[in-house]
Amino acid sequence: MSDTGAPAWRGRSTSPEQTRAIGRAIGAAAAAGDLVALSGELGAGKTQLVRGIAEGAGVEPAAVASPTFVLVHEYEGLPGKPVVVHIDAYRLHGTGDLETIGWTAPGGGELREGAIVVVEWADRIGANIGRDALTVILTHAGEESRDVVIQCVPSWASRWDELRRLFDLAISTGAGAKPKLQSRPCPICKEPVAADAPAFPFCSKRCRTIDLGKWATGDYRISRPIEEADLDEE
Repeated sequence: MSDTGAPAWRGRSTSPEQTRAIGRAIGAAAAAGDLVALSGELGAGKTQLVRGIAEGAGVEPAAVASPTFVLVHEYEGLPGKPVVVHIDAYRLHGTGDLETIGWTAPGGGELREGAIVVVEWADRIGANIGRDALTVILTHAGEESRDVVIQCVPSWASRWDELRRLFDLAISTGAGAKPKLQSRPCPICKEPVAADAPAFPFCSKRCRTIDLGKWATGDYRISRPIEEADLDEE
């Protein structure tokens, strides 16, 4: 974990949206190779923070789920943005378990190449987290309130002043600045659809229903039989 003498920001989130807004600031500032280490009690808001980080990095936040039972999720965002690798270390024990997910101790090694890596329950893997992770600690402070401590490390130093401003903004406004996500064409009518639209990737419930109907009627067909080799593909 990071040096306790490192610069730190402290604040109190009073809602899940504020927690996500703090995450969005981190995600928007993050670059390929960055590591974010999250610690906190059960239900402290770690997954909400990851949703914000993913959104800030250009990922649809609804796609983010806790990876407790599969250990690792990988989310692709907008073109040209790094993938977000989301790890839940709650069930990991020692370097052997870390190696099974591609983690090279300390710090993750090749797993971080071309990716923003976010680790929940980072305290469970101790020194294997390395010394260059942006560290976020969440603590219960009421039914919805969470005390948040974010510790900077040298690799984030050039971004730290702007991050602190955005963290303060997230707490004061309850939302913070949301990144503008790229629109995509609706699979049915080809109209552009914003990534935060309720029916995304469809423009409306009607188009989503039409799409489901095509699968039900057989209008969508696999072009060839499934072969054994297909089942071996990642």
